[in-house]
Amino acid sequence: MKNTVGVHFREHNARICICDDYNIYTDTMELPMSIRNTDVLKDDRAFRLAFEKIRSHMQENMEISDFDVVLAIPDDYGLTEEKELRKRAKSCEVNLVGTCHESAALALYVNQEFRVEDGVTILSAFATDERTGIAVYEMGTAVKRLKTVLVTEQTEGMSVLAFLQKKGPQLLFLQDADAVFFTGSFNACMTFEQAASKALGKSGIEIKMLDEACIIEGLGYFCGILENRAVAGMTILEDEITPYPLYISVNKEIVGTEGPLLQGKTCRTPGFRFTDPGSEGDRITIYEERKRKLIPVTLLYPGEEETGSLRRKEISALIKGLGKGTIELLLKTGSGEELTFTVDLSEDSAAPASREEDLGGFITNILPIIDNLEYAAKYAEDQSNPYAKGILQSYEKAVEILEQNGVTRITGEGRPFDFNLQNAVAHVADGDLPENTVKQVMQAGYMYQGKVLRTAQVIVAN
Repeated sequence: MKNTVGVHFREHNARICICDDYNIYTDTMELPMSIRNTDVLKDDRAFRLAFEKIRSHMQENMEISDFDVVLAIPDDYGLTEEKELRKRAKSCEVNLVGTCHESAALALYVNQEFRVEDGVTILSAFATDERTGIAVYEMGTAVKRLKTVLVTEQTEGMSVLAFLQKKGPQLLFLQDADAVFFTGSFNACMTFEQAASKALGKSGIEIKMLDEACIIEGLGYFCGILENRAVAGMTILEDEITPYPLYISVNKEIVGTEGPLLQGKTCRTPGFRFTDPGSEGDRITIYEERKRKLIPVTLLYPGEEETGSLRRKEISALIKGLGKGTIELLLKTGSGEELTFTVDLSEDSAAPASREEDLGGFITNILPIIDNLEYAAKYAEDQSNPYAKGILQSYEKAVEILEQNGVTRITGEGRPFDFNLQNAVAHVADGDLPENTVKQVMQAGYMYQGKVLRTAQVIVAN
């Protein structure tokens, strides 16, 4: 049997696990110095270097040269991040066969190691200084995620620690669980424990902090599930495909699904009708909602012969999570006509790009030219020089044309840092500014039709 290796990237290390029928084996490997401060899951170069090191480590220490990979991922990862991650793994020749949210890995560990009774509900949390992912699971043969309670990252312009300290008494959702288990960095866990204690008071609900090694051991059980190993027993995991609300547009009409998307479960939408197709024909788009913005995940272009029987009839849409980056979309009329798509989210749509996508790509390609014009205009020694004036006028005209075509410039100086729109290239102390405030914009970002083409590069205070 081909080995499945579980990997969890944390701080300067890659934690690794494999299993046989009876045991979970774990190991820790230091990442190369050049990528230690990089988010390995989101950076192509770091991802490639990390797995080159992992391959060498597996060969030298375990004599394993060919293996599949399962990754532990943050709880705020949805369909968008999963799609990018699978593309990254494919380009780096990493055979990624599964992902497991950090809270799910902890829940699997608790289920196996504490022998929790069927039907018991636990709250599972992974807390660090940068983010906290919290989810409620029902224990038993099937470990089921019931809901994502809170996923925070630099929430409301404050750190995760400050957020938990401020909101601790309001975390009444903790009372939905029979027990609370959490792990992560020491400082974040201590703050989480204090917040949980305040919220629960004298309820008698158990609050238990576990060693962070439990995440990689729980991931080992997930590898056992995928390999049908005896060590995992008959356990299955029904984790979320995405913690974010989903929306579907059929040509122009957009409708939202009800509830989170779980593996093996179905999300439903209220009724809607096909509108008239555009010049490109019928177009179906699946979105994730992120901070009140709809982010396209995938596009489908069914032919007229497929959609003809659905037209002018009320339709319900159902999205089913199949796992491993795959979903099933079912469009169904009240009179029984159906149209089903199986969508591999790791693959880009083979359909021709729309005008909006073409324009978005074109804008991205000319941004370096606009940057050069801005730089030249800003740092010209003699601002009254006709050449400097001409460059400035060219830059201002270029920005004006972009704005007329729906492109928004991203800056944010003096406002709270937003990781969706900005990338912090440095942090400085400034007593005149609140925590996590953008002090200076080094390079502007740009957004088109709600999609970030490029994040702004900023310096963050405190």
